[in-house]
Amino acid sequence: MHLTFLLTVPTFFLPCIASTANHYLTLTAVTSDASSHAVLECWRFLTPFSSYPTTGISLPLANTSNTTYVVLPPRSAEGLHKPPHPMLFVLLSGLAHVTFPFNDQELWIQGGTEGGLIVANDVEGIGHFTEYPSEEESVALQLPFRDGIVLDHEVVGKGACSRNIQKYESERPGSGGEKQEVLRALSSG
Repeated sequence: MHLTFLLTVPTFFLPCIASTANHYLTLTAVTSDASSHAVLECWRFLTPFSSYPTTGISLPLANTSNTTYVVLPPRSAEGLHKPPHPMLFVLLSGLAHVTFPFNDQELWIQGGTEGGLIVANDVEGIGHFTEYPSEEESVALQLPFRDGIVLDHEVVGKGACSRNIQKYESERPGSGGEKQEVLRALSSG
């Protein structure tokens, strides 16, 4: 069974915008560099959001199979690990701290917030460290991309993204008009 997950955003979270502007999802990705070392990158997916039938906007995120609901104990750590397949990782509650063996980058993920959704794609090399330092359980969803194929995207920066939904004036990222000024985001987080 394959499932398609949609990200739906109510319109009251979005700024007043011109209808010609497109919204694209940007996510922090834990990925592998040319040396197979885990690093952080900011990815922008190339498919724009569309209008949701009732209110808000939506985006098909992934055809997935083998979605896993994970409960991690308080003050626990996974140690050095890597995902078995490229996947979306959604921290529903709790707190995660991701660090890397070959650089000083770090990523804090607060469950239940805009930044709680990331891409785990460091399937090469030895991976990354994750600890769950909160006093409560951390709950997550692991959503592997079908056949290990990540949605079309472009790297927009080294390190973590500052926001997950951005508005761009061009028709789509990478199609010219590189000015692409970020006008507003989902939350000021």
